[in-house]
Formats: sequence, structure tokens, C-alpha cells
Amino acid sequence: MRLATGRPRLKRDRAVRAAAPEPNPGARAALARALRWTPLRRAPAAPLAGRLRHSLTLNLTVIGAGLALAAAVAQAAAQASTVSVISGDTTATLSYEHDPQSPIAPYSKLRLSISADGRATYTHPVHAILCASTCWPALGIAGSPVLRVADIERDGSPDVILDLYSGGAHCCFITQVYRYDAPVATYSVSQRDFADAGASLQTLDGAPVFVSADDRFAYAFAPFAFSGLPIQIWSFAQGRFSNVTRRYPAEIAADAARQYREFATDRRQGLGLGYLAAWAADEDLLGHAARVARTLAAANRAGTLRSADGFSKSGRAFIAELQRFLAKAGYRR
Repeated sequence: MRLATGRPRLKRDRAVRAAAPEPNPGARAALARALRWTPLRRAPAAPLAGRLRHSLTLNLTVIGAGLALAAAVAQAAAQASTVSVISGDTTATLSYEHDPQSPIAPYSKLRLSISADGRATYTHPVHAILCASTCWPALGIAGSPVLRVADIERDGSPDVILDLYSGGAHCCFITQVYRYDAPVATYSVSQRDFADAGASLQTLDGAPVFVSADDRFAYAFAPFAFSGLPIQIWSFAQGRFSNVTRRYPAEIAADAARQYREFATDRRQGLGLGYLAAWAADEDLLGHAARVARTLAAANRAGTLRSADGFSKSGRAFIAELQRFLAKAGYRR
């Protein structure tokens, strides 16, 4: 007995379908009416240009709404703050907005107002070198308030000192001094970029000065974390900052001792050359060039003029480079 294959069955199926009568068009229409069914018809497609315009308009609307929402959230998050200092009959007020949720620009809309004898004599947005109108107030720096009023020119007219920060990893600090300009009956501003070191207003030998450090030594002989910055002291008079470091030998000697201690601590690891360079600069200001030469030669013989960072020069090459640097920077007369 032979088993039937699928092929004859396929023929029968085709035959059955072929023999089935075509549906009556009238009956199909009647059935559609009975079921209240209406065949769907596709609307004619809009022109391509129109569809593109509609899509672009929709996208722009969504983007605009998103930006507006972000601006509203940022405005709500920003907090208005003020810092005021009063000295005698002079009042200085720094106003700004702080947005703690913004890691890039947490401070904005800095404005300084100064009044004397109850009369407003200056009110303008803060604008500085390096950071223009995007500076941060230099808040939270120990011993250096962001805003001060002091007669640093010792002419009987109080000055306003404002400390700013440009933003970034460790640079830069800008100090602005607002001094009263009698001929125009308002305040004029002078400013200096104190770079990584910043500046602290102190009184030395009875004179107000800005104590800072020489940022030119940063990265010159070692990575920044191991760069020694020799002391710098600046006075302010007649609207100008002046380097007066040589007038303060005691402060220079104290800084030289500190820099050499740092060198002694890190020299075995090959990380002390930045501090030794700063020590040499201090000693040169004190007129001890011969001592510097002897100390460098002895350190070279002992093998401690070694750089482990793969960046700085070592040994005799370090000494030659340091001598050129000190001469160019004005430490050697």
C-alpha cells in the first residue's frame, strides 16, 4: 500500500479554491452597510517641502521650550547675595548671584557699589582682566576677605580692595583697587593678576603691602605641585602696583629658609628642584650669589640635583638653566 504524498492534496486544495464562486459584489456592499463599516482611505500625502517645514517648526518649538525651561530652573536656583564693608564714612557693597548647581559658572552678575558720606559715588558691574564679567568673588580664602576698605595709599582717602578669581584648577587670582579720583568725583580701578599665588594685604614695617609669590617659577623646574614660588611683596601708590620685595630682607630670609626645608624633604625622591630654585631666587635678592653657587655645586657632587619627573633637567644642566632663568627674571644684578 502506498502512502499518499502532499502533492495530490495540494492539487485538490487548488481545485477547491478554483471552484469556489466569487463573492457577489452586491452582497458584499450590503454586508458592509449592515455592519456600518466604511473602508479606510489614506489621505493624499502632503508635499515633501511642507512636511519638512512642519517637522522643523516642531523641533524648534521643542528646543525653545527646553531652553526656556532650563533658563527658568537656573534663575530659580541662583541665589542673590551681598557683602558689605563699612570703614568710617565709606561703604562698599559687592552684590552677585550664586548658583551652587553650576560647576562652570557658579557666580554671575557681580556689581560693586561705593558710597561716601551717604552719597553713592560709584556703582558698576565688575569687569576684570582674564575673566572680564565672568569672574568669581574670591570667597573662603583664610586671612584675605573678598572685600576690604582701607587707606592703603595713606593719603586720607579710603580705598576699596576687591579680590576675584578667574575660575579653573588653581589660577588665577586678581586684586582690584578702587581709589577715589577727586577731579571726576568717582572711583577709578587698578588691578593686578597675582596668578596662582594670590595676594594677602598685610602691614609690614608700618606700611600696607600685598604679600604674594613669583608665579613665573610654576612648572619651570618641577611639576606645579612641587614648584617653589619665591616671595614677592608689592606696594600700591598713585594707582600703580610696584614690586618692593628687596625692601624686606627679613621676609625674604624667612621664605628662603622655608624653601630650603622643602628641598631637603623632597630631594631624595627627586622632587626638590622646584624648591631649590625658589631658594636660590630668595638668596640672590639678598645678595648671596656666591652662597648659591657653592650650595648648588655641593648638591651636584652629592647627586641630589636629580629630577624624577622626567620633565625637568638635572645636575649641571639644572644649574645652567637656573642661572639663565634668574638672570632673565631680574634676580641677579
